[in-house]
Amino acid sequence: MTQKIRILFLSANPWTTSRILVDEEAREVFERIQEGPYRDRFELHKHTATRPVDLQRLLLMHRPHIVHFSGHGSKKQKIILGGTPGRGRTVDRQGLAEVFALYSSHLRLVLLNACFTRTQSQSIARVIDYSIGTGKGIGDKAGVAFAGAFYRALGFGNSVRAAFESAKAELGLTKMPRTRGFELFARDGLKEDDAFPLAELSLDKPQRNLPPLVPHKQLASEFMDGELVSETMEERTESRITILETSITRQTTKWIRSKVFLQVSNKVGLQT
Repeated sequence: MTQKIRILFLSANPWTTSRILVDEEAREVFERIQEGPYRDRFELHKHTATRPVDLQRLLLMHRPHIVHFSGHGSKKQKIILGGTPGRGRTVDRQGLAEVFALYSSHLRLVLLNACFTRTQSQSIARVIDYSIGTGKGIGDKAGVAFAGAFYRALGFGNSVRAAFESAKAELGLTKMPRTRGFELFARDGLKEDDAFPLAELSLDKPQRNLPPLVPHKQLASEFMDGELVSETMEERTESRITILETSITRQTTKWIRSKVFLQVSNKVGLQT
């Protein structure tokens, strides 16, 4: 059985930063993949309001082949994630690259769709096969259009390099403002004819005693350090691509540990 290509879509848009179209970008990615004949080979995991402490948990949980970040970058070439409620927090460049390096057995591409991420992308490309970033500020609509065109090309069976060129050509056609600056970086030694993501029979490199993925239809709640952390994962199927959305809520409560299984389907409705 051919495994699916897992895309982890991360976004962060703290109130201390300008409003950007992160939800529209996620929808654009989904809709453009749908256009291609290989749409059933992709699985999209969406996580909003991402904080630095969320990264490794999400990487361990989903074992993605592609990580896509939609958000802001600072002029110091650092991405901005969520910090204390409503505020942003920059992420150390080398620290982020080192985290991604731990998951290079399956992670092949990191796309940073944010301003001023060129230096960060270069660091990531030393440990991951591909990374995409920008050397300057980009327009909000341009970022959404680039993402849509890139994933549409993947959905039609193109390699990362071909999809990148297709996305850049798309921006040239639309003539949107602030579209220049997207750059693709590849790890030294990677073959020019590498056809990731669709040409390989097995996308994961060998790993020993690898545990199964966390069930998609799980809602788990557990009490830790005086706080109830509830994580809801909603699965829905639209056409032939699966989208999984994760949201987190917190509240103070007494000791409690419970698990509830939730299934959302566009065919059978809601079951608990």
